[in-house]
Amino acid sequence: MKVWFDITNTPHVHFLLGIKEALQENNDFTYIYTTRDFSETNSLLEQKIGNNFVSIGGHAGKNSLNKGVGLLRRFSKISRTVGDYDISISNGSENAIWLSFFKNKKSIAFGDNDTARQWTYAPFVDFAFFPNAISECILNKQWLKDKKLYRYNGFKEDIYIANYRPDPDFSSKLPFENYIIVRPENLMANYLRNSNAQSIVPMLLAGLTTAGFNIFYLPRYPQDYHYAKGIKNIYIPDEPVNGLDACFYSQAVITGAGTLAREAACMNVPAVSFYAGKRLLAVDRKMIKMRMVFHSRDPQQIVKEVLRSSKNQPDFSRSITVKDEVSAKLVEVINNFQLDG
Repeated sequence: MKVWFDITNTPHVHFLLGIKEALQENNDFTYIYTTRDFSETNSLLEQKIGNNFVSIGGHAGKNSLNKGVGLLRRFSKISRTVGDYDISISNGSENAIWLSFFKNKKSIAFGDNDTARQWTYAPFVDFAFFPNAISECILNKQWLKDKKLYRYNGFKEDIYIANYRPDPDFSSKLPFENYIIVRPENLMANYLRNSNAQSIVPMLLAGLTTAGFNIFYLPRYPQDYHYAKGIKNIYIPDEPVNGLDACFYSQAVITGAGTLAREAACMNVPAVSFYAGKRLLAVDRKMIKMRMVFHSRDPQQIVKEVLRSSKNQPDFSRSITVKDEVSAKLVEVINNFQLDG
């Protein structure tokens, strides 16, 4: 059986390769990969699997019309590029799911964003996996119904963190031993729903520097580099780094989006989110309720939280339980596809 992974964003690299690893434990599949040229997606995937992928399309900006046109253009290109396969697996990639529908192939989607537009692909997908932090009612309203929906315990990040092994040489490549990670907001994301959002990164960097922290800074966009000008004790890597290693060895992770915070939280690293959206994701609200993540848009409050936080010993047992649950269900779904076929 041939599985197609369409990887359209940087966090999807770790996740979908984690899904591949879970599948390989029980099956002998072959794989093909397509990506979108956005952020560090291509360079990170190249670090993981070499050049064994095809990059199709890029980011179309924040404008909704441009995004729609870009999505259709990518679909046109991807339909001419992707050859034969049996199942597509993605993080809700419309292009992969639409093409699978038109080619009469099976598709599986993973997601964890209850504010995203699942309805753009939900009528066409064969099966979807979501964390149970998101209510079934919300997913049903987006046309993800019971027979093709599985809600699992835990978080999407658990699935690949379960098999994570830290690089013992990672810290030796850095200019300092102790550091705080800072990752700016993703203000271009279409799920933000807050056109008035302004970055708090300049004030945050200044506050952390005054407090004496070394800063491991991970810019998203060219303008993010300007925030670091004049800041002392800051390090910006020249090439994409393994975000899991960066989290694992850090004193704390401060990020304007959810994935990095959830990754840190799953590794028992103090995690702070300054997500700028009008409404926090359900998975983030659950983590905040569990005291795994702290959320604030106040730079002074964030600095105080980091100063009083402490790092715990890593414990991946919960993540392993989540991965085993999802893996078992995923194999069951694929086996049912084969029987139906």
